[in-house]
Amino acid sequence: MDRLSPVIALLALFACSGEPQKAAPARSRVDAVAADPAKPAVNVESFCETGRTSSPPFALPVTDEPAPASAGGWTWVNVWATWCGPCIAEMPMIQKWVTKLNAEGVKVDLRLLSADEDKNALAGFKVKHADWPMSLHMTDPRALPAWGQSLGLDPSPVLPVHLFVNPQGNVRCSRMGALGENDYEAVKAVMAAG
Repeated sequence: MDRLSPVIALLALFACSGEPQKAAPARSRVDAVAADPAKPAVNVESFCETGRTSSPPFALPVTDEPAPASAGGWTWVNVWATWCGPCIAEMPMIQKWVTKLNAEGVKVDLRLLSADEDKNALAGFKVKHADWPMSLHMTDPRALPAWGQSLGLDPSPVLPVHLFVNPQGNVRCSRMGALGENDYEAVKAVMAAG
């Protein structure tokens, strides 16, 4: 058995190519971070349905009351309705994200826009959910498809709708449907990309 050891060592050295194998290059800290599967790169283009290339100017539809003045940073417009289960389920998470983004130096205001047909439904909801931020109400919710199309959305929008408006007033990203816990980094990346 001892006579085979040098033969095995030579085979390992030359492997199949007949040439000595070079030692693998040492991995740098950068390589290790780039290869970390626990934190994949955020693909903003796949997160956003529209806006990344066209960036249309943002304008609110007609609302029952005037919108509060913007603080000058990003504006996250969340179009929702009191009858929309996913809209209601994601709201506490969105509120936490806005707080977290501001704490991380990303200035963002959350604007809720109700698409409820019955304004009284919104008033009743607000009584039961006093901790929710103030919500604007579309005067004519039937205008939602046309308004959405003016911003590059599908003519049959699915609630909730998320619009990310940059400080210059352009829609940089829009997304239909509820967000999940794993979407925070994508939301942050949208605002970092400007």
